[in-house]
Amino acid sequence: MSPDLKKKSLWFVVGSQTLYGPAVLEQVDKNAREIAGHLDASGQMPLSFDYKTVVTSQSEATEICRAANLDENCVGLVFWMHTFSPSQMWIAGLTELQQPFLH
Repeated sequence: MSPDLKKKSLWFVVGSQTLYGPAVLEQVDKNAREIAGHLDASGQMPLSFDYKTVVTSQSEATEICRAANLDENCVGLVFWMHTFSPSQMWIAGLTELQQPFLH
C-alpha cells in the first residue's frame, strides 16, 4: 500500500440520541472505537479508518461535516446510526457536506 494513501482517511461517525443516557452512549462510543480499530487494523482497508465521535445533536452533526470538509486527508465518511437518530438533526450538516458518505 502506498504510504501516501495510508495518510488519507475514511471517517467513522456514529449517530445516537441523548435519551439513552450517558452509560449507553459511553458503551456505544466504546463499541464504535472497537469496530473502527478492527477495520483499520485488518489490512483490508487501502486507507486509514478513523473513528471520530458519537453525534447526538444538530450542532455536533454540522460540526463534524464541516470538519470533514476542511480536512484535506478525509476522503469520505461512514455514518452508522446506533438507533433511529432523528433525521432532522442531520439536515444542516449534510447540506454543507462536500465529502462522499455511506450511511
